[in-house]
Amino acid sequence: MEGPETRDHNDEMRRVLDLARRHLRTDVAWLARFSGDHQVIDLVAGDGDLVESLVGYRVDKEQTYCARVLDGRLPAVVPDARADSRTANLPVTRDLGIGSYVGTPVHLDNGELYGMLCALGTEPDPNLGERDVRFLSLLADVLTDTVSAIHRGHADDDHVRSVIGEIIDSGGPTMVFQAMFDLPTHGIVGAEALARFPRFPSPDGLRTAPGSGSSGDPGGRRADGVLSPAQWFEQATSVGLGIDLELAAIRAALAELPRFPRGLALSVNASPATIASGRLTELIDGPSADQVVVEIAEREGNHELPTTLDRLLELRDLGTRIAVDNVGVAYASLRRMVQFLPDVVKMDRWLSMNVGSDAARRALVEALVHFSRQIGATLVAEGIETADELRVLSAAGVDQGQGEFLSPPGPLPLPAHGRCVAVKRSRLAATAMT
Repeated sequence: MEGPETRDHNDEMRRVLDLARRHLRTDVAWLARFSGDHQVIDLVAGDGDLVESLVGYRVDKEQTYCARVLDGRLPAVVPDARADSRTANLPVTRDLGIGSYVGTPVHLDNGELYGMLCALGTEPDPNLGERDVRFLSLLADVLTDTVSAIHRGHADDDHVRSVIGEIIDSGGPTMVFQAMFDLPTHGIVGAEALARFPRFPSPDGLRTAPGSGSSGDPGGRRADGVLSPAQWFEQATSVGLGIDLELAAIRAALAELPRFPRGLALSVNASPATIASGRLTELIDGPSADQVVVEIAEREGNHELPTTLDRLLELRDLGTRIAVDNVGVAYASLRRMVQFLPDVVKMDRWLSMNVGSDAARRALVEALVHFSRQIGATLVAEGIETADELRVLSAAGVDQGQGEFLSPPGPLPLPAHGRCVAVKRSRLAATAMT
């Protein structure tokens, strides 16, 4: 997944490559990095079919001109590759149709070799010389800061991938369960499974743990490696492991389903991308599928709506109910309700907060009560933290509720009754729930 910072870096490097190509009058210029025993061409500037064949080109480093330039077997400039005995019979000369070549090493800001900046012509150019090598070396120096930032990003990604992989391989995150209650009777009706993670370890040699920064960073990022569950899933998605981590969490939750009395429901969170993958259906399929509620969590990821809707039909055929989470504070949540026609509508916790003293929130709650009844869905209030909120939500006709006032998240077994103990919201704000 290419973020804005990566796109900016790539745009800057493409401008440098284009400058090199135009100044040296070559057909293409590229930036290659060394990865183990291979050379990988990441960016290319130029025109024609040669550019398409070079993007992502991966070759044994020992077969390249670059390796020979670095160890002294070749000079940095080869004006006529087909006439030069050192290059004429090399497979790469034939494969890429090299007529002329200029190359210079690119280093990281710590002095470590990153790769090579090269320019290639399909025809010989007797005018190429040391002056062109010096110019290309200046451009390589310009690229140092940019490739260093990208290199650190790749190292960060590798570390994230390793940490997430360890969580998945160990059986997934620790799961806790927050009980949900029928508001008219205060009887327990089920529980939501919530993922809990350890501190995110800071990698050796890297600046910070992913997602770390000042306390004022967006998303409440912390320099001490404490990431919210939502941030863990964001990190997993950023390295292509979002679906795998979600499924690991759901698998860990479903492993506890035998401890649920037959009449109680287990709610698990899944993004549309995880649902669309079809792997969730396979995981839930079984004799207790009708005890499961899938809460659709809007996490970042690619998915096709028709495929997601087809998978939801498959889950419903198993007896699994579908819930839409965080409803009431954004257009997207309202759109999802219309698209998915859920069996359960879960109000965003923001609507529960101080609902007794806020007429506008009460009006929204009453509108959701009416809407839910019209589509035959159960309405659940999240984030109930005071007796007054419980009273107002019950009086408004909300069907079910959960929150610290009723029962905090914790290990099984589930409580038989709600504890009804008020808590300070300042403490809750410090702990992300999902």
